[in-house]
Amino acid sequence: MLSPKLDIVFKMLFGNENNKDILKAFLSDMLDIPESELHNIRIKNPEIEPTSINEKFYRLDLNLDIGDQLVNIEMQVRSEKYYPDRTLLYWSKLYSSQLEEGEPYSKLCPCISINILDFVLFGEHEDVHSEFSVWDVEHNKKLSDKMQIHFFELKKVKDGIDKNDRKNLWLQFIRSTKKEEFEMLRTAEMSALDRAIDDLYNMNNNEKLKELARMREKAMHDKASELEEAMQTGEERGLAKGRAERDNEISDKMKKFGLSDEDIKKIFNIKLRK
Repeated sequence: MLSPKLDIVFKMLFGNENNKDILKAFLSDMLDIPESELHNIRIKNPEIEPTSINEKFYRLDLNLDIGDQLVNIEMQVRSEKYYPDRTLLYWSKLYSSQLEEGEPYSKLCPCISINILDFVLFGEHEDVHSEFSVWDVEHNKKLSDKMQIHFFELKKVKDGIDKNDRKNLWLQFIRSTKKEEFEMLRTAEMSALDRAIDDLYNMNNNEKLKELARMREKAMHDKASELEEAMQTGEERGLAKGRAERDNEISDKMKKFGLSDEDIKKIFNIKLRK
């Protein structure tokens, strides 16, 4: 089965214009916001550019405009030493991007960063969810409600169906890779989650999408191998060779499956539901 935690699969599921009802339910459960308060959801970067399939540092995330707040969702598989610093930088760019020169600060909207991680970032505790804001440490007072940074660590997610823990059910879905795991999640009787599973099954039956996901996953593995080789040898020729071989394979696969650059751009126009 395709894995929802693979970044392009995650974006196809939650960034598809046809799946806004799934995205709305997901955000409501993960942020504890009633669905009735999530209106005018606009997906600001739904496309996947062909060049991003083998681009190792490309961020296949979702930027959302939800009424009077901005939300960024990122699925991060590979552990990075300075990931918290990177998250702060991206949040600050999202926040500062709202104003043009000369505009009043009153126009600034809350910005929420959601990071779903397939590695342990906070090893000092077992909590799956960590939320950060800006506080006065002396008087225990929040400086502003306009900053929220959330981390969800998949490695800490517990198995089991608890219908009252909808966050955990969504996170189990994202980390699952076997059909029996998805079918077990259906017993929770969450309609939006059931629809997400149905769409994933439809994606799994689409050979072009499966090959696209396989190419992306291979590119990510190749990047990790290239970095390790470069660290061991201290040479750049291994990196160049790896890139050339991967680019040739991706080109061949695109031709074999009839995938053109335009095909990939149109992925989000594919109606996944039957």
